Amino acid sequence: MSDAPEQPTKKKNGPASMAMVVLGALIVVPMVLLVDCGHTEGQMVVEGGPHGDFVFEATDCHGLVPYGSFGANVHGTGHDDGAVYVVVDPITRAPRVQLEVPGSCQNRDGTNCTIFQVPEAACTTFEATVENTGVIVNDVRLVKGHAALECTLDDGTKVSGRVEFDGC
Repeated sequence: MSDAPEQPTKKKNGPASMAMVVLGALIVVPMVLLVDCGHTEGQMVVEGGPHGDFVFEATDCHGLVPYGSFGANVHGTGHDDGAVYVVVDPITRAPRVQLEVPGSCQNRDGTNCTIFQVPEAACTTFEATVENTGVIVNDVRLVKGHAALECTLDDGTKVSGRVEFDGC
């Protein structure tokens, strides 16, 4: 045995360790890009009228382009938590806004729900926009926009609030 201090051994960076680094990058980078590909926020408050009182909280959105409309379904967490549909009419290019009443869906998958139109003429504030984002996922162009409303409908329903969406 010698009294000489032991020399640390050098790790060899061979092809296997380089392949692990590349594989890790190929897995992590797409996951980071997909984690937050959109942003949705806001709420709509509905009071009075035949639909009852409720507050809709926006948590997510889906573009309506695959369904033949230029717009977005801004919805709540669950299938029956309500929604705000912001769509641009293909003929007049005028924006339209519809609200889906939370708890009104007849099917567990969130279909066959009570939806009512919010006409621009009933509003003191009616801002609704839909724009392309320039991002395409699976041959679908993502959209962004918002709806801001202060309205009193003919049936006495009052609608107020703002929702914003991006990456739908």
